[in-house]
This record gives sequence, C-alpha cells and structure tokens, in this order.
Amino acid sequence: MKRWRHFIVVIGIIPSLIIYISMFMFIFEYITGYYWLIDWLIYVMAGLIWIYPAILVIKWLANKEAN
Repeated sequence: MKRWRHFIVVIGIIPSLIIYISMFMFIFEYITGYYWLIDWLIYVMAGLIWIYPAILVIKWLANKEAN
C-alpha cells in the first residue's frame, strides 16, 4: 500500500515541470539577449532552482518508505 506515494510523485512531476519550463520560457523572452554573461547566469540559475523542491520531494518519499 506504500506505492501510492510513488504514483503521486510521478503524476505531480509532469505538470510541475511543464509549468516550470513554461514560466522560465516566458521570463527568458524578456530578460535574455543583452549580455552573454547575464544570459549564462540566468540559464544556470534556472537549471539549478528545481533541485531544492526535488530534494524535498525525495526526502518525503524516502522518509515515508523507510517506515
């Protein structure tokens, strides 16, 4: 019965990634193209921001599965 958490994570990741990518595509349209270094920093930042929420979800899933 513990496997329902895996299902919730899988079902939640897809819409979350679509929203995340869409949001940053919209933002990048207005803030990139001025200077290459700023563009690079923005892309790196956007690529790393998703890691913190992913860590929280993985910790939640690991803690619940360990019990």
